[in-house]
Amino acid sequence: MDFANHLKKRGYRITNAREVICTILENSGHKHFTVEELHTESVKKDKNIDLATVYRTLELLEDIDIIEHSHQVHGSGIFYLKNEYSNFHIICEVCKKIVDLKKSTSKKIDDLLRKDSNFEDINNHFIYSGQCKNCN
Repeated sequence: MDFANHLKKRGYRITNAREVICTILENSGHKHFTVEELHTESVKKDKNIDLATVYRTLELLEDIDIIEHSHQVHGSGIFYLKNEYSNFHIICEVCKKIVDLKKSTSKKIDDLLRKDSNFEDINNHFIYSGQCKNCN
């Protein structure tokens, strides 16, 4: 998908900064970025891109349902393309490796939460953390 063109069709202005950020995200596959990491990648292509522009662009892309974010305990949020992957993640507190949890795992967790809380719709934007086998 051409994110910049998608924004343009919706009436948003496409600046060079937005185009750079969109291109990085489009080419990332399912890489997870903090705002700072995305900013670092962006300034390699255009040194005039500031952190606020990255934040605003990510917010806009999330508003139109192209990306999602999750929150880390004691860390920056991470942003990633919204697609077939689950929005449940676990991150190693030592090496920072991020693993997407299976949809079946997230379903089991949601089922437990529904049972314990009597809530119907369960959503979250957080990341589980621990230590991977390599760092333990």
